[in-house]
Amino acid sequence: PHVSDFGQKLDLPTPLPITQEQVRQFYCFPRTDHIGGRVVLTNHCEFVFDHGRMERFESPRSFFNLQDPSLVPKFYTPVKLSEAQALQIAHDAIKKLGYTDAMLAADRPPEITSPKRNGTNYIARYRVRWTDPTRGGNPQSPRISIEFEIDATTGQIWYLYINNPNTYLSDPQLEVQPTVIGQGPQATPVGPGRKVTPVSPEYARKFLDAILPQLSDFVKNTGFADKVPVFASDVNMARYLEKYNCGIVEGDPRAYIDMITGNRFMYSHGRVVAFYSSDAMNHPDREKPVTYPGIDSEQAKFFGKINMTTNDAVALVRKTIKKLGYAETELPVGELPVVSEPGWWGTNRVARCNIIWYTPDDGEHFKTTKISAEVDMATKTLKSLYINDHVNTNIWRKPPNVGIPLSTLPIQDEPPVSAQAESIREPKPPVNLPPNMPLPTH
Repeated sequence: PHVSDFGQKLDLPTPLPITQEQVRQFYCFPRTDHIGGRVVLTNHCEFVFDHGRMERFESPRSFFNLQDPSLVPKFYTPVKLSEAQALQIAHDAIKKLGYTDAMLAADRPPEITSPKRNGTNYIARYRVRWTDPTRGGNPQSPRISIEFEIDATTGQIWYLYINNPNTYLSDPQLEVQPTVIGQGPQATPVGPGRKVTPVSPEYARKFLDAILPQLSDFVKNTGFADKVPVFASDVNMARYLEKYNCGIVEGDPRAYIDMITGNRFMYSHGRVVAFYSSDAMNHPDREKPVTYPGIDSEQAKFFGKINMTTNDAVALVRKTIKKLGYAETELPVGELPVVSEPGWWGTNRVARCNIIWYTPDDGEHFKTTKISAEVDMATKTLKSLYINDHVNTNIWRKPPNVGIPLSTLPIQDEPPVSAQAESIREPKPPVNLPPNMPLPTH
């Protein structure tokens, strides 16, 4: 019914209403949480349904999607429509579908490709395209909002693509539940992983008291936005005392300390090795929306004016590392890092810069993060810093003695946590691109 209604409103070149007998192929989206698919009719017209509405129509007579150059002469017909007439057809189609020009950024000048001349003949097709400069990507190359291919002889629409979240609707309700025929990719440990032995609440509290002075020094030396000195009352104790948040890893106490403010520290091998501000873009616990308008709202949290260069950002990280007492021989941040520039979201800047130092590429193993940092380019402040103590083993120090020997801790019968599972709490290489951006179906 959606396909038929769409075809009828636009007077598309296919028999209506469309029945299953006219369907040559149907490619159903394979995910249980995503209703949609591509319908191919026996006349080779194609329709895509996604996000609760029709997204795309393509006729086999579409020139701009032509794959066989030998068929170009079939498109030689007289040009009878002006550019203004083709543009009016596009505007009328938007209205017939129940949209407004403003919804689709079609209230501004479009990009128009006029019929091309080939000798004495014309390829009688207009392409009319509006882009949306308010979402994603570089403003010099904005995302397509809606695109038409219009016959310059007859005014027929041969192709239409709608790629604007303003048109998204709820999925239709189905009377059947999908049968899951196979599992998706499963996380599997690489090697034996790192076993985490939970500690008693008594040990966890004493360990926290012992490392609080180091947390305070870390905050003071880095300039991170947290109060100093740090007291146990500043810590989200319920979270801290959760199983595995304080535990023994490879004979060494390791702890994740979440503050009431939402900031997080990670302590391992006798040092504070990571900090994430509550508003860090790459905070390990940040849940990123996958649909609009949530994606727009999430990106807007990081908009800002760029008040420093990426060289300044790298210098800030190096200065912070030095303030923490590390020598260049311990953490060679004098080497060139990989720097991701502040991103764009429409005409807005995502004012965050991510900086990563990797292990050397030896051609046989994947590069591993040695140090990573996120810098707010608007406020000129660090939002996160992670020192991989599993790579930089030369920074290890003896952890504080809390009066309870590790050898006397009760060993609980818990399954080992793999390296991959543990890394959920550790940072992934960050990027400044919009997260989970839906890809065009075609």
